[in-house]
Amino acid sequence: MSRRPSLALFYRPAALGLLAALLVSLVWAAPAAAHDGDHATHAAPGNALVTEPLITPGLEHIANFPGTGGHVARQSQRMYVGAYGAGMRIFSVADPASPFQVGAYTPGGRADAVPDAAIFGTRRIAVLGGTRRTSGVLPNQARTDRTEFFDVTDPANPRLLWTFGPDQLDGESHNADIVDARRLFLPSGGVGVQGLRIYDLRPLLWKNPSAPWTLFRGDPATLWEKSPYRRGRAVGPAFTHTHDIEVYVNYPVYRNGRWVKRDIALLAEGGNYTNNDGNTGSIFVIDITNPSKPVALYRWLHSKGSSHHPIRYHHEIQFIHGLSRVALVTDEDLHNGCGNAGGAYALRFSRDLTSATELSEWFIPVGTPAPVCSVHVFSSNNGLVFIGSYNAGLQVVDYRNPAKPRLIASAIMPGATAWGALYYRGYVYVGDVSRGLDVFRFNLRAALAAAPAGPGYAQAATLPLAIGWLLGLLLVPLGRRRRAALATVRSRPVGLT
Repeated sequence: MSRRPSLALFYRPAALGLLAALLVSLVWAAPAAAHDGDHATHAAPGNALVTEPLITPGLEHIANFPGTGGHVARQSQRMYVGAYGAGMRIFSVADPASPFQVGAYTPGGRADAVPDAAIFGTRRIAVLGGTRRTSGVLPNQARTDRTEFFDVTDPANPRLLWTFGPDQLDGESHNADIVDARRLFLPSGGVGVQGLRIYDLRPLLWKNPSAPWTLFRGDPATLWEKSPYRRGRAVGPAFTHTHDIEVYVNYPVYRNGRWVKRDIALLAEGGNYTNNDGNTGSIFVIDITNPSKPVALYRWLHSKGSSHHPIRYHHEIQFIHGLSRVALVTDEDLHNGCGNAGGAYALRFSRDLTSATELSEWFIPVGTPAPVCSVHVFSSNNGLVFIGSYNAGLQVVDYRNPAKPRLIASAIMPGATAWGALYYRGYVYVGDVSRGLDVFRFNLRAALAAAPAGPGYAQAATLPLAIGWLLGLLLVPLGRRRRAALATVRSRPVGLT
């Protein structure tokens, strides 16, 4: 049952930071300015980690499943959670408030371990991606660039159907999208001509499973160069590698004077993470309705200039659920702290998906108590975006006005290394590399009632919210002393002073 927050919430150390931010916001009105191995060797530039939960109104932590965590994918009433370095775990979410583990595949030595799943008739199929985190000169059993396909109809007994790799041809798969309705598989991670790979999964369903068929393999930049939709526009730099890919089946596209349904892939080209100047990656929009003959509709290169913060690493792109042709591009930046790096960029595409306009740039507020402060994997529901943000935990951002996004709730747990956040029926499931799986109940009304309001909040309230976080951290010991004092008073025998 939904409840409005009471004043008692503000006695919690988790809420003191938000209260302080609100107070500072009242007196500060000046607006502010609008995966390779290197990722693991960064020097954390931000603030110290929290030692107690910092949870704002609208979010309630209800469960933790310890262990290692990571990417979270849902298929029907099952959830597949990557176990970083180990494999994956399978949960039932038949009751979203009370998930429980029903299976696992955790052999170890599996790097990022990003899963996806599908239902084909009476069978459930899952894939566990693996990206290169070890040298190719190592023995095969020690390499991590492998992709494994399983029959998980019985989740307690996953049955291996086929393995790609270990190699940089078919095995490399940082993450992937199983296109359920088309029985296709599109992995990411490929370099150059391996950038776009499309496979037919039907051979996995045979009595004697066989390797998925390759339908297409090619360089996305070459597709763009040859595209009839380029119309003289720049080809752009040589393609680096695919970091993420998402597919939308039967997406409405305006073409030749009428609306048609097409299968659209959004591909994030990561770029060169070690280039501090950024903007070395790009975004591709590709029509895969004929999966053997994909056609590039657009290549988005981020604009440069004083009003555009460079994107260090194009991490992923997704259409925001509930908004028309609005997509969010995320920037993974583990080196530059909070406030002006590792943010999210909203784009609105044209009706034919052959052009886009940047609407806004949003960053986790400066001063957020997080050494590594970058957006990472997200999900969305009716214009709200739920982001796993490494040490900055869960961030909930309202994009219903995509030109003026605003932070409405957040939750940072002790030791947080939040990989991704998945929203489902009023709950948010956060896969965390160090904490495992955290479950939060989300109440939009409570979040909006407590969040700072007003145009441009994402920019204007950055400094006030940051100061509020810092004051909140200072007030945490006060909250502890208050609770201790109350406990002492309550324990005194009646009549004693």
